[in-house]
Amino acid sequence: MFNKLSNILSSKYRKKDDLSRQIQIAKVLDLCREEFRYLFPSEEINVVSLKNKTLLVELNNSVLASELRMRETRIISKVNGQIGSEVIKKIIYRF
Repeated sequence: MFNKLSNILSSKYRKKDDLSRQIQIAKVLDLCREEFRYLFPSEEINVVSLKNKTLLVELNNSVLASELRMRETRIISKVNGQIGSEVIKKIIYRF
């Protein structure tokens, strides 16, 4: 008659579920923010969104964008490594 709450929740929220996808995106955005703060503590870098494995980042100037482009592969591999799967393929810089 009664079901365990953990059984109900695990059947309701699977990995492909929208809620768990949103949680994963939030984790990725937080990891990216931390990485950008570590690389450039004095610069304002706004991580906007992650869609179709593309990370959108807003910057103050083009010099910072070119500096990040040089480090892009390292940033992507570090974040993907921490998540455990390929969640980012490329980064788009907007200023």
